[in-house]
Amino acid sequence: MKHQIIWSILRPLVYPYLKIKFGYTYEKAKNLPETYIVLSNHTTDYDPIFVAMSFPKFMHFVASEHVARWNFLSTLINFAFAPIWRYKGSVAASTVIDVFKKVKDKKNVALFAEGARTWDGITGPILPSTGKMVKKARCGLVTYKIVGGYFASPRWSQSNTRKGYVHGAPVNVYTQEQLEAMTVDEINEAINRDLYEDAYARQLKEPKKYTGRDLAKYMENLLFICPKCGKIDTIQTTDDTVTCSACDLSFKYNEYGMLEESTFKTVKELADWQRLEVEKIATSDAIYTASGGRMITVKKHEETLVAEGPVTLSQKSLVCGDITIPLSEINDMSIHGRRGLVFTAQKQYYELVPSKESNALKFLWLYGEYTKFNK
Repeated sequence: MKHQIIWSILRPLVYPYLKIKFGYTYEKAKNLPETYIVLSNHTTDYDPIFVAMSFPKFMHFVASEHVARWNFLSTLINFAFAPIWRYKGSVAASTVIDVFKKVKDKKNVALFAEGARTWDGITGPILPSTGKMVKKARCGLVTYKIVGGYFASPRWSQSNTRKGYVHGAPVNVYTQEQLEAMTVDEINEAINRDLYEDAYARQLKEPKKYTGRDLAKYMENLLFICPKCGKIDTIQTTDDTVTCSACDLSFKYNEYGMLEESTFKTVKELADWQRLEVEKIATSDAIYTASGGRMITVKKHEETLVAEGPVTLSQKSLVCGDITIPLSEINDMSIHGRRGLVFTAQKQYYELVPSKESNALKFLWLYGEYTKFNK
């Protein structure tokens, strides 16, 4: 009851802010089952609020565990919305159990099926276990899509938001009876079909302007290999311009999310090229480094510093300071925000943040390539 009251008060108060800040519009969800799970694509840090606008009835959101470490703010979030915490880079069994408990109590749950925001505007991979969870939950399913969010707040841009076309709306509503008649594969196919979004394909077809300041700033959170000289961690950004400290590379990011004075037209093309480069680098048993880093363990939302010092990732191990963790012992790795690498190993949940002059995403991508070799 408390959560519903807070939800009902805040929704109409928050919308004018979203409209002014992003130009956000939404469609109200209709013909909803008594109990349901909402699955949405993930484009911005504001997505939970975007989704909430369409649903007058309170929902428990599945949220990344690092939010629970925001001191007073996390206490406020927990009091008002009671989120279900999910440890990225770990087996999500406890999260699924919590989802089942909420649904069994006739409470609705919302989560972002990709588990992380998109870096390039394409809906990310959705685990096959998602369909199994939905089927076992024995409730309805609402698929929801946010369009335009990637350009309004690119993941690499940190706090730089832009105003343009951002729209959220339910895609389909599936009843419990419909889901019971579907196989897990069919449910997964429906989820992937409903949530798939290619931001650049849409933008190239129907260009829309996204106005703001410092449009290219922090693109070095995504781009860590110079496309001209091939050096790593030499990318710099100012205002709308991207340069390399090791060569004369220079290009611009404009209000349509397009690249000017570059051999690549879009950030997606640039990211695709960089992924291929990482694949090539990985075959030569490359080693990625950072001059410094800070590694902590997290237990019950409490942080314990375990290492500080240079960071090294090779085909065999991840090293921070005087701690070495074999890659074979890392179950999974993810990244929250732009710089927090999280993973489980040796029955511990770790977070590693490389020094600011070094890109964090490069470690995640290289780890992904090396896990392919070790299978």
